[in-house]
Amino acid sequence: MQKQTDIVILVNEFIEYLNLARNYSNNTIISYRIDLKQFTDFLILTFHGEHDYTAEELNVLKIDVKSVDLFLLKSFIADLFEKQKLDIKKARMFSNRSISRKISVIKSFFKYLYKKGMVKANIATGLGFPKIEKKLPSYLSINEINELLDKVGDDELSFINKAIIEVFYATGIRLTELINIRLDDVNFSNNTVKVLGKGSKQRIVPFGSKAEAAIKNYIQIRQIININNLDLLFVSKKGKKLYAAEVRKMVKKKLSTVTDIKKKSPHVLRHSFATHLLDNGADIRAVKDLLGHENLSTTQIYTHVNPEKLKKVYKQAHPKA
Repeated sequence: MQKQTDIVILVNEFIEYLNLARNYSNNTIISYRIDLKQFTDFLILTFHGEHDYTAEELNVLKIDVKSVDLFLLKSFIADLFEKQKLDIKKARMFSNRSISRKISVIKSFFKYLYKKGMVKANIATGLGFPKIEKKLPSYLSINEINELLDKVGDDELSFINKAIIEVFYATGIRLTELINIRLDDVNFSNNTVKVLGKGSKQRIVPFGSKAEAAIKNYIQIRQIININNLDLLFVSKKGKKLYAAEVRKMVKKKLSTVTDIKKKSPHVLRHSFATHLLDNGADIRAVKDLLGHENLSTTQIYTHVNPEKLKKVYKQAHPKA
């Protein structure tokens, strides 16, 4: 049987592989699909010329993967950098970080093709990455965290918000992980929660006494509002599954009362969790496992220099301090 060589069909097979064999999240699958669609659109334009093709015409157009070389890959990347300069409104879409992600996707695609024997060489190994300015993650100070938790309140209407913020800060979990926690995932005998992370990887994360109290207070209300008998830990006041957007909105509103940082999202609490652990002497490998990071390099963004901590170390260690 002759191997399929049409690159559009191969892209679809690759996406299916990521979905079924690698268990990539829906958001990651969508991101890969968009980036590879942009790449194949560029190839169609290169091989067949600029034209307003109909959906039927696009289905007929074929691009043999064997005709794609490193020069074409570099031309695609160069085209992205040109758009970065010209399209100010869509600058974020063509930022160095975004371009770097697209390069990574193309590398993964051609690595897949090479391993499957669909191409004789992995031409994408010749692609380099643009320099990316490393931005320090936004996080709250311990005083700001305490103020935030004090301001949420302890009345019955605030129980769900208090529990959500406590869990975010106590565990460092992601938003998607939080809204998918099931009631049975919470173990009060040892104060741990089972989390389903990226790539459907499970991990166990501990939480402290304050988070425990907040969760237990909320569960009393949950018994009343959970009219649809959902097995999820967090349900909305209408007894439905929480939407990510409503959690983001609530957290942003609460963060606005204690900080003026530009980005006010649940991830700020995740950043705060990791930063405070490392600032207080936690082992970086342990923090990596708690966060569910695959690589230690991802966790290293939290090892930024804390000016106050640096002064303290200097005074303690320098003989002339």
